[in-house]
Amino acid sequence: MSKKKKRQLSKSSKNYNELRAITKELMKRKYEPDESEQLFEDDPRAAKEIEYGRVRKNSTYIFQKNILSDL
Repeated sequence: MSKKKKRQLSKSSKNYNELRAITKELMKRKYEPDESEQLFEDDPRAAKEIEYGRVRKNSTYIFQKNILSDL
């Protein structure tokens, strides 16, 4: 009996291979965005905003008590 048996794929392997084939197909497609998607308008309130200089962000420390803090 020199015939080779085909290997049975598990359900997850089949799903993975199907997903991989779909992903490859989608990656091959050329995507051209709509003209309305490329338009960006700044918020009119931002034009009127006054910048006062450098902003400093201070980190906040929150005390937490846990089991190891008593040791």
